[in-house]
Amino acid sequence: FPSHDMEATCYNKTMENEHIYWEAPEYIHKEKTREWFISFGIIATALFVAALLLDNVLFAVVIALGFGSVLLYAKRTPSTHSFEANRVGLILNKSFYPYSYLHSFWVDRTEEGNHKMLVTSKKLLVPMIIVPLGQQDSDELRNFVANYLPEQELMEPLSHKVLEYFGF
Repeated sequence: FPSHDMEATCYNKTMENEHIYWEAPEYIHKEKTREWFISFGIIATALFVAALLLDNVLFAVVIALGFGSVLLYAKRTPSTHSFEANRVGLILNKSFYPYSYLHSFWVDRTEEGNHKMLVTSKKLLVPMIIVPLGQQDSDELRNFVANYLPEQELMEPLSHKVLEYFGF
């Protein structure tokens, strides 16, 4: 464990910075195989036919639109976003989140090469913000943000993990 003097040095060094800036892809891109697209098409077609057999035209339309949207999203490569932590708040790809609107944070290092900062928000519609760290030093960012927000162990939502598993 680091000594008290080492912690103080790290804290003072971090406080000298006015901000931390980094760039990272919006998600880790996984190339989808031909089989992935065929499987997805079979499932969507089965749901579409089932909706029509049950005389649920609205559900069939939703399935068709969802199928098209997922296909478009699956083919695109992730764009690179810019992020900044400063003394006032977080800037996440041109969206500003002042610390007064945020509740707590946690740096998730469970996946090697895919570290994230999880931030809970006080806003009802955006309860958790997941920030990819890319090549940013997670310890440096953690020490900086800890000066403004309490650190609380957080878990990434299951829905986000499922989407990551499928390459979104």
